[in-house]
Amino acid sequence: MAEDIGPQASALHVDVASYESNQEMVAALMAEAGRLDVAFLNAGLYGAADGLATVDEALFDRLIAVNLKGAYNGIKAVEPVIAEGGAVIVTASAAGIVGHPANPAYSAAKHGVVGLVKSCVDAFAARGARINALCPGGVETPLIGAPDIAIVDPAELPRVALRGMGRAQHVAEVALWLASPASGFITGQAQLLDAALLSTFAPISLPVGP
Repeated sequence: MAEDIGPQASALHVDVASYESNQEMVAALMAEAGRLDVAFLNAGLYGAADGLATVDEALFDRLIAVNLKGAYNGIKAVEPVIAEGGAVIVTASAAGIVGHPANPAYSAAKHGVVGLVKSCVDAFAARGARINALCPGGVETPLIGAPDIAIVDPAELPRVALRGMGRAQHVAEVALWLASPASGFITGQAQLLDAALLSTFAPISLPVGP
């Protein structure tokens, strides 16, 4: 993908569950660019789960390692070098705000990410930087088996129907905003992007009787 962007982009393989790998990533970045203004910690794994009975210890450990420990490792690696005025955005999930019966391990990890981000506000503020979490609802990405959708001009992004599925670009546009000075009043937040999925009780059909 880096080659599609051009010479201003480069790519590096990283095992987010390894703190050493995260350190190597940041060291390579600093050697090449000399400065870190924005970090978007977006790696994630959902796993094959359909209820508590389907989540064994191995899957639980893997989901925690990638989704929660991976976020922790990334935050720890970037904090010492983030530039003044910089921003860190960490992808959590709407499942980090409410429970997710189909995948309790994923939800537990994402709840942890939200708590981690909120707990790191002071450390980043001491460096003149901000940190926020993104909590998307349903998004059409390969993570759930959907195809990638081409990037469009932001003005052409469709409005998502109530409680509908968004696109990856909807999330990316909010991440870009949180990385920009325009969101300088915002830090330590779990920003929902969910087409009001969690804003109201889910619609229910009441029984009809005499």
